Amino acid sequence: MFYIQLKQRRWNQPESSVKKAASTFKPSEIEAINQKSSKFALIKTTEYIRNTQQACYLEFRLFS
Repeated sequence: MFYIQLKQRRWNQPESSVKKAASTFKPSEIEAINQKSSKFALIKTTEYIRNTQQACYLEFRLFS
């Protein structure tokens, strides 16, 4: 039950603002929202990869 609730909420986020905004915003504004969202995702992915690499490096140093 808990898994289903989380799955329906899509990462604890409400529905995409782009879908809701499609009828109220101009296409250029939607593109700006998409670009901002993509940039945020890229930053978070890069941060995750760096943290993973650092953790692996530190574990290697600790156990070698």
